[in-house]
Amino acid sequence: MIQNFRCKRCGKCCRSPRLSKADIRKIKRAGYKEEDFVENFPLAGYIKEKNGWCVFLAKGKKVFCRIYEARPKICRLYPSELINGSCKPETLASDKLFEK
Repeated sequence: MIQNFRCKRCGKCCRSPRLSKADIRKIKRAGYKEEDFVENFPLAGYIKEKNGWCVFLAKGKKVFCRIYEARPKICRLYPSELINGSCKPETLASDKLFEK
């Protein structure tokens, strides 16, 4: 984890995170149907997006995760690495978590 990181609740990190099988099971146990949150084509294994954002991101006066307690592993580990001080996850080394 990055020391002294302070989340601004901007939601920039909430863009279709990759899901492990354990992530999918955990979200299903939280009461969601797999077909409602897992992207099937062409990005199988990623969370679905709604208007470019994770389907579980609630945007309004406050930005928050609707499944915070059941959020995917990559979301739990974030921010493990920030590139150029950006919260955008495109260049994070997160996919290494799923190579095993």
